[in-house]
Amino acid sequence: MKIGAGGLQAIIAQDAARGLEAGKVKTPAEAALLQSEDPVLRRQLYDLNKAVERMRKAAQAFNRPMDFGVKRGEKPRINARDRRTGAEREFTLEEAEAWLEEIENGRGKNLNGYA
Repeated sequence: MKIGAGGLQAIIAQDAARGLEAGKVKTPAEAALLQSEDPVLRRQLYDLNKAVERMRKAAQAFNRPMDFGVKRGEKPRINARDRRTGAEREFTLEEAEAWLEEIENGRGKNLNGYA
């Protein structure tokens, strides 16, 4: 019998796939930690992560060796580091959005002049 025919083999394959997906579920401790965070803080971290994604894509598009990451804490910020010079800078979400706006309008000419 073929797997696509809807027989027992198909049911067994679906059960096996569900078992693999169950391995990706967060543990109760991780889930409780995520739920215990302030919803405003979670939203801010989400927005910062999206800004970091956009900053990485901009740096890659203009072939610049820069690393970006989110520093968690009381006031989360974006940490930017130039891999060549080692210069670092921290951005708030508003500063990061302004930086991205400048990059997009200036076609990247000031991409590395953040330090």
